[in-house]
Amino acid sequence: MNIKLKLAIKKDIKAVNEALAVLIKPESNLTRKVYEQVIGDGKRLRPLLVLYSASALGIDEPKDALVVGSAVELIHTASLLHDDIIDDALYRRGKPASHTVYGIKPAVMGGDYLYSLAYNIVLDYDVDVAKAISRAAYILSEGEIEEIEQAFKVNIGFDDYYRVIYKKTAVLIEASCESGAILANKQFSPVFKEYGKNLGLAFQIKDDCLDYQADPEVLGKDVGIDLKEGKITLPVLYAMDEDPLLKEKIADFFDKKDESVLADIVLSVKEKGLNKALDKAKEFSVKAKETLKGLKDSTYKGYLEAIADYAIEREK
Repeated sequence: MNIKLKLAIKKDIKAVNEALAVLIKPESNLTRKVYEQVIGDGKRLRPLLVLYSASALGIDEPKDALVVGSAVELIHTASLLHDDIIDDALYRRGKPASHTVYGIKPAVMGGDYLYSLAYNIVLDYDVDVAKAISRAAYILSEGEIEEIEQAFKVNIGFDDYYRVIYKKTAVLIEASCESGAILANKQFSPVFKEYGKNLGLAFQIKDDCLDYQADPEVLGKDVGIDLKEGKITLPVLYAMDEDPLLKEKIADFFDKKDESVLADIVLSVKEKGLNKALDKAKEFSVKAKETLKGLKDSTYKGYLEAIADYAIEREK
């Protein structure tokens, strides 16, 4: 990512954070504390995508895109609050997870508050924006449930994996880009929806690869965490496809939770599945950029193309 884009993103993240500060005004001090604990220094990918999609189409009022993007970020943040409880996560964005500080009940209700606030915000805009975002939210919830159903099961297929990552990650990124286009020029919403879908798939596959690829100090967690949580991701699927015995080893690990064998399993995944999964992430990144080819060249089109590259090039 070049310096010019980094500076632009830094400026736009500041604008998003300012918009969020205006929108988040709960009467409950506890709700505010729960929110402040989780919001942290996130990438703000989704609100930036709303803003850049709308700007690529020449939106007249960029403030509208900032507000809608902030609503999407609230939905994403709410899902993180609930995710951390489901996963028994201790940390989020370098800080103790909200439920470990304020308790499970406040964290659950804090997430519910953010979901409800987001829906209330988008009702002030085009009904198609509200439809896109609310659809993404309920599909995201379906994905959460399906991931729980699939946990610690080795008989997961490629279609199962793609369905869950679309629902858990890609659908909200897809809705972000679609909403930005609706705000600016509805005619182009299918193009941006397709861009967002492919970007979201690339982003999540890269995330799943980082669990085996990254330096733990850069990533902020140990490698192999997904396996400890019972998640069969794309690098694992490719590795099991090449080595059927690995499937038995993972099943045994899920059954006995013997972490002494985890290092060997991780090594097998790195050697037999990681590169294929990275190639797949790149494939989706390329597809995302290809959907934008028919658009007029502009600074914001360039930003969207650069974000597609960043999705697969990042180290954390």
